[in-house]
Amino acid sequence: MSDMKRKLDQMMGDTSDQERRIKQGVYEKLRPAAKKFSWKVAIVSAALPVVALFLFFSINPTDQLFSSQQGPGTPYDPLDDLAQISALQKKQQLSAIDYEEFAELPSFDEVDGLYYVDPEPFSIIGNSETFHTVIERKADIYEKVAYQAGDVVRTMTDTTSHLPTYDDAYYEVIAVPGDRVVLKEGTLTINGKPLQSKLMERYKEQGVRIAGGYDQLLNAREFLLLNHFPASDTVQGATITPVHKIYGQVAGIATEEQTISEYVDYLSGQLKDSYTSEQYFDLVLYDALLGEKRMPQSPGFANTSRLGELFVEASYRNVAPISDNETEIRYRYGRAGVADRVFSLKQESAGHWMIEE
Repeated sequence: MSDMKRKLDQMMGDTSDQERRIKQGVYEKLRPAAKKFSWKVAIVSAALPVVALFLFFSINPTDQLFSSQQGPGTPYDPLDDLAQISALQKKQQLSAIDYEEFAELPSFDEVDGLYYVDPEPFSIIGNSETFHTVIERKADIYEKVAYQAGDVVRTMTDTTSHLPTYDDAYYEVIAVPGDRVVLKEGTLTINGKPLQSKLMERYKEQGVRIAGGYDQLLNAREFLLLNHFPASDTVQGATITPVHKIYGQVAGIATEEQTISEYVDYLSGQLKDSYTSEQYFDLVLYDALLGEKRMPQSPGFANTSRLGELFVEASYRNVAPISDNETEIRYRYGRAGVADRVFSLKQESAGHWMIEE
């Protein structure tokens, strides 16, 4: 004990307890304050991840829900379905066309311009005339969405897709450019929603199975098609088809007895001598693609594999007379990197034009 401490104790008595209290007070002031627990903070902190996940799924529910399943899977094999569809087609058992449905369409007294007459004839109950559907070739098919869901269209026979389309079947547009198509094991969804339409009801009622395997976004010129008149208990291919393989939309009906058209003349075997150069040009294409090869063969088409496109792309034509018996038909697409196509037509005799490229 120091002298100073001894003297203080003699004067004031024992100060040990007081000193301890002072030291404790100083220690308490210098020590960092303990954090208090808050139930509100805990609840908010726990809720933040849940809210974030909710917003994440709400913004993009379909893609994110299956994100954990991304990666290689079992691919769709079209061979068995293709064999079944081809067998049905060969036996003419793929479609069951209800021609009475066409009786409600507008009747055409004249067919010209971008319209043409489908070569397949049919009859309607209670009417003795011979009918054909009228098909509209769409304008500007490369600049805009030419068809909408629900449109009934005609296509050329096309086997470039893994499931083909046929030119004697009527197809319905199911999805259009920009739509996300998912087809797996017969279940079809468009933009994340099951497809609901009269056609789907027909497929369900008649026991029709949809073949195909897709999980993709349709590009700017692709359409998903299904047979509009499926036969009962068949397998039908859902086919992604480019716009230039679609001949056009069903717009009405025409009759061989009443309608004025070069196509009706062709189908009835009564071609005239008065067709314009463009009408003759279309007839040659029509004959080569859809008809019975009745028209004279043209050297202008000898080296092209795009007869179908030339017929469908009629809105891109410009027709200019060169002389009394000569005409130029120019396909002008107006797109960078796509050259014009020019055909020269010279009238050699009444009703006959020579076509050269």
